Amino acid sequence: MSPRNTFAATRRSHAILQRLRQGEGMTIRQVSDEFGIQYPQARADLKLLEELYDLDTYRDGRIKVWEIPGAGDSRTHVGMAAALELGGVALDIFKHTPYGERIDSLADEWRDRVRPAQRDRLRRLSMALVLRRTWLPTRPERMLEVLEELLDCIALRRGVEIVYERADGEIGPYLLIPRRLIWYQDRLWLQAIHDGAQKLFDLGGVIRATWCSRQDLIEALAEPRLAALDDDPAAEGVENPEQEEGGEDDEAISRHQMVMQEVADAVDQWFQYGSREEEDAYFADAFGIYADNYEVETVELRVRNSWANYLRRYRLHPSQKNQEIDDGLDVHFQIGICPEFKSFILGMIPDVEIISPTWLRRELLDSTREWME
Repeated sequence: MSPRNTFAATRRSHAILQRLRQGEGMTIRQVSDEFGIQYPQARADLKLLEELYDLDTYRDGRIKVWEIPGAGDSRTHVGMAAALELGGVALDIFKHTPYGERIDSLADEWRDRVRPAQRDRLRRLSMALVLRRTWLPTRPERMLEVLEELLDCIALRRGVEIVYERADGEIGPYLLIPRRLIWYQDRLWLQAIHDGAQKLFDLGGVIRATWCSRQDLIEALAEPRLAALDDDPAAEGVENPEQEEGGEDDEAISRHQMVMQEVADAVDQWFQYGSREEEDAYFADAFGIYADNYEVETVELRVRNSWANYLRRYRLHPSQKNQEIDDGLDVHFQIGICPEFKSFILGMIPDVEIISPTWLRRELLDSTREWME
């Protein structure tokens, strides 16, 4: 082979190898057509690469396909394609935006890597995931703007001020440190730090979102503490033992600097993700859309008839324990007693009796009496 032909073959082999390393399978026909060479030469190229790099081969019908070892792992490809499909469906509102275009591009790329025998599995999975689209709010245009702003704030470690409509209809501003977007109870939520506590915000209720820099965030969070110091220097109990005797202005500056540093340290800590176990623990005592906002208590219910059958079949909460009794079921929970849990119990009347706590029994009994008056 002439030096020129040797160079061309080497360059061609590098190009084929690059395609293989990207996860593509290559056939003799593909190499022949794409590089303008004869069938025997294309076959020789692939056989050489097979020997040098221990390529795997399989047959798609009667056609032989070469690939990098592991690149044809159907579980990896189907799983990746399914994950991207879920991303495209769960965040379907991103269609016709750069985010949506990128998701679709990646999904198409991984679908192409799935072997023909696995494509039907992926197609059926894709069809099942479409059902998740029912979560979208009635005003998707506003949701799109909010989502794009929140994604940037999370990625760039910015604060965000939102105007939020709560479930009770009250509308107000909230200054947040955004942490992540969470798919929970068939809806999309923002998990964020507000007033030093981790909370969930339904994205369907966010009317507007505006980013703020880290410094602006620190100053806004420090403002009420600094105002308290100005009104009463002893209120915060901030003392600096290394502070030399000096004027009141120097002491005030020192106190303000210490407060700003404490807030800055807290903000940096809040931006850090916890371990998976710590993040999951946030939902350990949750019920419905409520999480981590209510003191955990022991609840015991005595349930009869159809509701007893329902609780035999379904677990409402990880802590649920059932005990059979003569005429029904005793059900125990360790749970934060939130409004949604109370509503669920009221919906079980007259087939439920609250054994404990006594305050919950009295509260719900008073509610039923009000309905009857």
